[in-house]
Amino acid sequence: MKYYFIVNPNSGKVNKGKIENNIRTACIKREIPYEIIYTKKAGDAKGLARKIPDEECVVFSVGGDGNLNEVLNGVITSEHKILGNIPAGSGNDFDKTLKEHISGIACVDVGRINNRFFVNVACLGLDADVANNLHKVRNKKWIPVGQRYNASLVYTYFKYKFKKLKITMGETQVENECTILAIGNGQYYGGGFRIAPHALLDDGMFDIYFVERMPKPKMIPVLLKLLKAKHESSPYVKRYTEKKLIVDSEELCTFNVDGETMRSNHFEIEILPNALKVFNDRNFIEEIIYGND
Repeated sequence: MKYYFIVNPNSGKVNKGKIENNIRTACIKREIPYEIIYTKKAGDAKGLARKIPDEECVVFSVGGDGNLNEVLNGVITSEHKILGNIPAGSGNDFDKTLKEHISGIACVDVGRINNRFFVNVACLGLDADVANNLHKVRNKKWIPVGQRYNASLVYTYFKYKFKKLKITMGETQVENECTILAIGNGQYYGGGFRIAPHALLDDGMFDIYFVERMPKPKMIPVLLKLLKAKHESSPYVKRYTEKKLIVDSEELCTFNVDGETMRSNHFEIEILPNALKVFNDRNFIEEIIYGND
């Protein structure tokens, strides 16, 4: 079986020479044929993954969650391609949930939002705006990579405008202004916030968190609870489990989907049980990231 590595050279923790050397060493040791492919611009990873021959192979994303989402959308229609992830971005949230699985090949659920697939979290509201505003702090060289999310959080907190949503989940309807709407297949987002601590990658259900409008000063205690995965104790936070939901808004809204953005005023979101095979050999993954040091 051949391994393909789709590398985003601009991801936060990608050192091109080191990654190439670690891939070569790990694959030669296991006598695995391999190919390294570099993206040149946003959107490349999806097309590159689709062009790989439709035969049994592992297609690795080497980069952050956004690169992983592109590769996922490039392989999801194939019955033969297995998705791999070398977490070399600044957040690497999907890997935090995946590594709790038994090492090997894992069968996981996949979410679909309109015409896009996701494997970790889709969110709308304050958290999505924080992710979408990251580009405004990326060019600030004085902000460390590990603090970019926090810097965007502060910026977004002061600029945030609440979203009025209608959410339909089976017989349940929620009509309210929204601080956060997070739909979790995985547990983590935002570089380590454990938004959906009960979520499982293979249970056929979304864990859905809706945080209604609140006075801005009261957001801070909720966000501090979120840092410790204690946010469910807040009266502003509601948790639901569902297989499908519809989100409508009179105004255009932006969903952040595994680090990628989608804009619409109508979103249909459903879970596809056991729709994807994911490579999860932790020894191999760590050899690519850290080498044999």
